[in-house]
Amino acid sequence: MSLPTDSSPRSLPIDRNRELLKTAREEVYKTSNGADLNVYIWGPDEQRAPVAPKSVAAFFFSSGWDNGQISQFAPHCVYFASRGMLTLAFDYRVSVRHGTGPIEAMADARSAMRWIRMNAVELGINPGKIVGIGGSGGAHAIASAAILPGFDEPGEDTSISAAPNALILFNPVLDTSKSGFGLDRFPNPNLAKDAHLIRAIQPGFPPMLILHGTGDRVVPFDGSYEFSKKSSKKKNFCRLLAFEGQGHGFFNFNLSFEMYEQTLMAMDDFLVELGFIEPDPNAGLGEEGVIV
Repeated sequence: MSLPTDSSPRSLPIDRNRELLKTAREEVYKTSNGADLNVYIWGPDEQRAPVAPKSVAAFFFSSGWDNGQISQFAPHCVYFASRGMLTLAFDYRVSVRHGTGPIEAMADARSAMRWIRMNAVELGINPGKIVGIGGSGGAHAIASAAILPGFDEPGEDTSISAAPNALILFNPVLDTSKSGFGLDRFPNPNLAKDAHLIRAIQPGFPPMLILHGTGDRVVPFDGSYEFSKKSSKKKNFCRLLAFEGQGHGFFNFNLSFEMYEQTLMAMDDFLVELGFIEPDPNAGLGEEGVIV
């Protein structure tokens, strides 16, 4: 067998997630310092669309606020659009592309929530049924919109709620202290302290599902465990699914289809439980994580 030479034509590998991104409608939801931030939108087909205004699943890609792929959650978006939801994948500012950090990401998540609600009629959605979904730094950004005051983009209409009505968080950054993740990504330690979500726990949070691998060496599992226990003690609905031995990003479609499928069904069950979507007779693969 002859090996290809440098001059031989080669086909680049297909990135399935990026191909799925092409099936979405693209819009600009925010412009900051001359940079457009896009949202990719999938809607259910006519046979799947509910009679009532649609629930919304808003996704924020995983990052350490440094980099990340907006196409990461494209398979999830396509799936939940097939379940009758309007699904959106939001870009947000990261250091590699914008020279920014966690504060800007937090502001962008708030802007995204307000954009959804300001366009509720055009989008045909129920502004009271928005689930914010994120991974790692993206999970911190959208969770902070529900948990922390402030961190808004200057000039925004803060009379419009930036808080999602439910949260699904994958290996989330909840502890921004020295023992957690990201302290060095903030402009100063005081801002990191202000953005520490475990310190901000109080009653009244939206229902929350956290999925985290116990073998995560990037964002410690202990942060999710501590958050869920303390939040539950405050009478919040906070369910933690622990995936034994799984590492950071274990849920991604292109890393493990088995874990992707299991976590997808856990999300589906959670949204059915909340009344955001109707039960699916074809679903039911079950949760392989351990509720703690």
